[in-house]
Amino acid sequence: MVDRSAAGFVTLALVVVGLMGSSCRAKHSFLQQSFDELVLECAELLSIAPSKLSSLRTGVLRNDNDTKCLVRCVGVSGRFWNDYTGMRMDLLGLYFNAARGDTENVNRTQTCLDKLPSRAPQKDFCDLAFESFLCFYHNYGNLHRNRVFVPLDNLQLLHVTARCMEVHRITVEDLMSLTEDELDENLNVHCLVRCIGVQTGIYSDQYGVNLDLVYTQYGEGHDERKYKEDAQACLLKYAGTSCSPCRRAYNMLYKCFEHVRNVITEFELPDSDED
Repeated sequence: MVDRSAAGFVTLALVVVGLMGSSCRAKHSFLQQSFDELVLECAELLSIAPSKLSSLRTGVLRNDNDTKCLVRCVGVSGRFWNDYTGMRMDLLGLYFNAARGDTENVNRTQTCLDKLPSRAPQKDFCDLAFESFLCFYHNYGNLHRNRVFVPLDNLQLLHVTARCMEVHRITVEDLMSLTEDELDENLNVHCLVRCIGVQTGIYSDQYGVNLDLVYTQYGEGHDERKYKEDAQACLLKYAGTSCSPCRRAYNMLYKCFEHVRNVITEFELPDSDED
């Protein structure tokens, strides 16, 4: 049984866009939000009454449509819920702390989720999202107050890519005209890849690749242990292969993670489809 003394919904604060300091205090594009901030954001979007929020802050989850759709909205905004693929356990789990000594919380939660339908008709999306969340709420641990990295969606990733292309003076035509070998030798492309990594929070010159954030951003559908083991093996292969910050980032990100390559490829698609 999960202790609820530290659970529930804490006082809600303003949504803060994640900023990570560098020598020039660069503004990044990734977002960190607490569960409570997601609740506040969704309550405003769905016009949830303040009285309903008051009950939520005491940890009372009412079995009504407003609460169910609020929980679904939180899941969609936090990227841990999808109406068609269901709950992403690794992401929702980031908002919880397991009780000390509880080694069965994951299995207990999974058993609960397995009893739910894998899909639901559109009119029941809120119900399934709510029931899935309850599996976590009653079995996984206690909700905490910390902000958590929220994966960027595809449009946000394309926006980051477009911004980085503009910064490094690369056009879609440039990317489409380069062969794989030419990409490998093009300094502007190297800096483009580094820019995408820095802007999305998965890379820094000081610490290199943040595997936890890479998996959070791109790892859906992959076994976490194998994903990270394979990535680590590739990173070790390319670590220290260049003194250039851009080349080093390119070697590790572009060559080790197909999702980083795909972001650049997808950015070309709208123009290439017109040809």
